[in-house]
Amino acid sequence: MAVNEPNEWSGLREWLAARITRVDLTDFADPDRVRLSRALTALTSALGEGHDGESHLAAAVVRAELGRGGAPRADDVLRSHLALALAARTAEVRSVTPEGALVVTGARQAAECRALAEEILALSPHPELIAFATDLSRRVDEARRWRWVEPDVWTAAVVGLAVLVLPFVGGAIGDPAVTVAGVLVGAVLVFGFVMAHRKRKWAVDADAAFGRGRP
Repeated sequence: MAVNEPNEWSGLREWLAARITRVDLTDFADPDRVRLSRALTALTSALGEGHDGESHLAAAVVRAELGRGGAPRADDVLRSHLALALAARTAEVRSVTPEGALVVTGARQAAECRALAEEILALSPHPELIAFATDLSRRVDEARRWRWVEPDVWTAAVVGLAVLVLPFVGGAIGDPAVTVAGVLVGAVLVFGFVMAHRKRKWAVDADAAFGRGRP
Protein backbone atom coordinates (compact mmCIF):
# COMPACT_ATOMS: atom_id res chain seq x y z
CA MET A 1 0.00 0.00 0.00
CA ALA A 2 1.06 3.63 -0.45
CA VAL A 3 2.82 5.20 2.53
CA ASN A 4 3.56 8.79 3.51
CA GLU A 5 0.65 9.83 1.35
CA PRO A 6 -2.22 12.20 2.16
CA ASN A 7 -4.89 10.51 4.31
CA GLU A 8 -2.61 7.54 4.89
CA TRP A 9 -4.49 6.46 8.03
CA SER A 10 -7.79 6.31 6.15
CA GLY A 11 -6.11 4.39 3.35
CA LEU A 12 -4.58 1.96 5.83
CA ARG A 13 -7.96 1.26 7.43
CA GLU A 14 -9.46 0.48 4.05
CA TRP A 15 -6.47 -1.67 3.07
CA LEU A 16 -6.69 -3.69 6.28
CA ALA A 17 -10.48 -4.03 6.15
CA ALA A 18 -10.17 -5.57 2.68
CA ARG A 19 -7.89 -8.26 4.13
CA ILE A 20 -10.16 -9.50 6.89
CA THR A 21 -10.52 -13.23 6.52
CA ARG A 22 -14.18 -13.96 5.78
CA VAL A 23 -15.24 -17.45 6.76
CA ASP A 24 -18.52 -19.32 6.86
CA LEU A 25 -19.19 -19.56 10.59
CA THR A 26 -21.50 -22.50 10.05
CA ASP A 27 -18.39 -24.56 9.25
CA PHE A 28 -17.25 -24.26 12.88
CA ALA A 29 -18.44 -25.77 16.12
CA ASP A 30 -20.49 -23.51 18.38
CA PRO A 31 -17.62 -22.46 20.72
CA ASP A 32 -15.37 -21.50 17.80
CA ARG A 33 -18.25 -19.77 16.06
CA VAL A 34 -18.74 -17.55 19.12
CA ARG A 35 -15.00 -16.82 19.35
CA LEU A 36 -14.73 -15.85 15.70
CA SER A 37 -17.89 -13.76 15.80
CA ARG A 38 -16.65 -11.73 18.78
CA ALA A 39 -13.24 -11.17 17.22
CA LEU A 40 -14.70 -10.19 13.84
CA THR A 41 -17.13 -7.72 15.43
CA ALA A 42 -14.34 -6.04 17.40
CA LEU A 43 -12.03 -5.88 14.37
CA THR A 44 -14.57 -4.55 11.88
CA SER A 45 -15.67 -1.93 14.41
CA ALA A 46 -12.08 -0.77 14.93
CA LEU A 47 -11.34 -0.54 11.21
CA GLY A 48 -14.68 1.01 10.41
CA GLU A 49 -14.65 3.76 13.02
CA GLY A 50 -10.93 4.43 13.30
CA HIS A 51 -11.24 6.10 16.71
CA ASP A 52 -8.15 6.28 18.92
CA GLY A 53 -7.80 3.13 20.99
CA GLU A 54 -10.26 1.08 18.94
CA SER A 55 -7.61 -1.18 17.45
CA HIS A 56 -6.01 -1.65 20.86
CA LEU A 57 -9.36 -2.86 22.21
CA ALA A 58 -9.87 -5.07 19.16
CA ALA A 59 -6.45 -6.66 19.68
CA ALA A 60 -7.33 -7.31 23.33
CA VAL A 61 -10.59 -9.01 22.31
CA VAL A 62 -8.86 -11.22 19.72
CA ARG A 63 -6.10 -12.14 22.19
CA ALA A 64 -8.75 -13.19 24.71
CA GLU A 65 -10.48 -15.40 22.15
CA LEU A 66 -7.16 -16.96 21.16
CA GLY A 67 -6.48 -17.65 24.82
CA ARG A 68 -9.67 -19.68 25.12
CA GLY A 69 -8.29 -22.24 22.67
CA GLY A 70 -10.21 -24.13 20.05
CA ALA A 71 -9.90 -25.77 16.67
CA PRO A 72 -6.58 -25.08 14.88
CA ARG A 73 -8.41 -23.65 11.86
CA ALA A 74 -10.28 -21.17 14.04
CA ASP A 75 -7.05 -20.19 15.78
CA ASP A 76 -5.43 -19.53 12.40
CA VAL A 77 -8.23 -17.12 11.51
CA LEU A 78 -7.91 -15.41 14.89
CA ARG A 79 -4.17 -15.00 14.46
CA SER A 80 -4.82 -13.33 11.11
CA HIS A 81 -7.34 -11.01 12.75
CA LEU A 82 -4.88 -10.19 15.53
CA ALA A 83 -2.23 -9.25 12.96
CA LEU A 84 -4.72 -6.88 11.32
CA ALA A 85 -5.59 -5.27 14.67
CA LEU A 86 -1.89 -4.81 15.46
CA ALA A 87 -1.28 -3.27 12.05
CA ALA A 88 -4.07 -0.79 12.71
CA ARG A 89 -2.55 -0.08 16.12
CA THR A 90 0.67 1.05 14.43
CA ALA A 91 -1.30 3.97 13.00
CA GLU A 92 -2.73 4.92 16.39
CA VAL A 93 0.69 5.14 18.03
CA ARG A 94 2.20 7.24 15.23
CA SER A 95 1.60 10.93 14.57
CA VAL A 96 -0.63 12.11 11.76
CA THR A 97 0.59 15.14 9.82
CA PRO A 98 -1.82 17.89 8.74
CA GLU A 99 -1.80 16.21 5.31
CA GLY A 100 -2.80 12.87 6.84
CA ALA A 101 0.52 11.00 6.50
CA LEU A 102 1.68 8.72 9.32
CA VAL A 103 5.10 9.54 10.76
CA VAL A 104 7.22 8.40 13.69
CA THR A 105 8.07 11.49 15.73
CA GLY A 106 9.54 10.11 18.96
CA ALA A 107 11.49 7.34 20.64
CA ARG A 108 8.40 5.87 22.29
CA GLN A 109 6.54 5.69 18.99
CA ALA A 110 9.53 4.00 17.39
CA ALA A 111 9.74 1.41 20.18
CA GLU A 112 6.00 0.64 20.01
CA CYS A 113 6.02 0.35 16.23
CA ARG A 114 9.05 -1.94 16.39
CA ALA A 115 7.34 -4.22 18.93
CA LEU A 116 4.11 -4.30 16.92
CA ALA A 117 5.95 -5.09 13.68
CA GLU A 118 7.82 -7.96 15.35
CA GLU A 119 4.59 -9.39 16.76
CA ILE A 120 2.90 -9.22 13.37
CA LEU A 121 5.81 -11.11 11.82
CA ALA A 122 5.71 -13.70 14.62
CA LEU A 123 2.06 -14.41 13.84
CA SER A 124 3.07 -15.43 10.27
CA PRO A 125 0.01 -13.82 8.67
CA HIS A 126 -0.73 -13.17 5.01
CA PRO A 127 2.34 -12.26 2.88
CA GLU A 128 1.01 -8.72 2.41
CA LEU A 129 0.95 -8.20 6.17
CA ILE A 130 4.47 -9.59 6.42
CA ALA A 131 5.50 -7.02 3.81
CA PHE A 132 3.68 -4.30 5.79
CA ALA A 133 5.51 -5.21 9.02
CA THR A 134 8.85 -5.42 7.22
CA ASP A 135 8.34 -1.99 5.69
CA LEU A 136 7.33 -0.55 9.06
CA SER A 137 10.53 -1.91 10.62
CA ARG A 138 12.49 -0.23 7.85
CA ARG A 139 10.72 3.06 8.48
CA VAL A 140 11.48 2.82 12.20
CA ASP A 141 15.15 2.19 11.46
CA GLU A 142 15.18 5.22 9.18
CA ALA A 143 13.50 7.38 11.82
CA ARG A 144 16.18 6.46 14.36
CA ARG A 145 19.07 7.62 12.19
CA TRP A 146 20.89 10.87 12.91
CA ARG A 147 20.46 13.84 10.60
CA TRP A 148 22.48 17.07 10.38
CA VAL A 149 20.37 20.17 10.93
CA GLU A 150 21.56 23.31 9.17
CA PRO A 151 22.57 25.94 11.79
CA ASP A 152 21.72 29.60 11.52
CA VAL A 153 24.40 31.79 9.92
CA TRP A 154 25.20 33.82 13.04
CA THR A 155 25.77 30.81 15.29
CA ALA A 156 28.04 29.19 12.72
CA ALA A 157 29.95 32.46 12.26
CA VAL A 158 30.51 32.97 16.00
CA VAL A 159 31.73 29.41 16.54
CA GLY A 160 33.97 29.56 13.47
CA LEU A 161 35.50 32.86 14.57
CA ALA A 162 36.11 31.57 18.10
CA VAL A 163 37.81 28.43 16.79
CA LEU A 164 40.09 30.49 14.57
CA VAL A 165 40.92 33.25 17.06
CA LEU A 166 41.31 31.43 20.39
CA PRO A 167 44.49 29.45 19.50
CA PHE A 168 46.24 32.67 18.44
CA VAL A 169 45.54 34.54 21.64
CA GLY A 170 48.26 32.63 23.52
CA GLY A 171 50.74 33.28 20.74
CA ALA A 172 49.91 36.97 20.73
CA ILE A 173 50.69 37.29 24.42
CA GLY A 174 53.53 34.75 24.34
CA ASP A 175 51.89 32.25 26.71
CA PRO A 176 51.93 28.57 25.53
CA ALA A 177 49.42 27.57 28.22
CA VAL A 178 46.89 30.04 26.87
CA THR A 179 47.52 28.72 23.35
CA VAL A 180 46.84 25.14 24.46
CA ALA A 181 43.76 26.25 26.36
CA GLY A 182 42.52 28.07 23.27
CA VAL A 183 42.92 24.95 21.15
CA LEU A 184 41.04 22.85 23.74
CA VAL A 185 38.24 25.38 24.07
CA GLY A 186 37.97 25.54 20.28
CA ALA A 187 37.72 21.75 20.09
CA VAL A 188 35.00 21.75 22.75
CA LEU A 189 33.07 24.43 20.86
CA VAL A 190 33.24 22.43 17.64
CA PHE A 191 32.10 19.24 19.40
CA GLY A 192 29.25 21.04 21.12
CA PHE A 193 28.25 22.72 17.87
CA VAL A 194 28.08 19.40 16.02
CA MET A 195 26.15 17.68 18.81
CA ALA A 196 23.69 20.57 19.05
CA HIS A 197 22.90 20.32 15.34
CA ARG A 198 22.33 16.56 15.16
CA LYS A 199 18.78 15.27 15.38
CA ARG A 200 17.09 11.94 15.00
CA LYS A 201 15.18 11.80 11.75
CA TRP A 202 11.91 11.52 13.69
CA ALA A 203 12.63 14.94 15.23
CA VAL A 204 13.44 16.39 11.81
CA ASP A 205 10.21 14.91 10.43
CA ALA A 206 8.24 16.35 13.35
CA ASP A 207 9.73 19.81 12.75
CA ALA A 208 8.90 19.61 9.05
CA ALA A 209 5.40 18.19 9.48
CA PHE A 210 4.18 20.32 12.37
CA GLY A 211 6.24 23.49 11.91
CA ARG A 212 8.19 23.09 15.15
CA GLY A 213 11.09 25.42 15.53
CA ARG A 214 9.84 27.81 12.85
CA PRO A 215 9.63 31.53 13.59
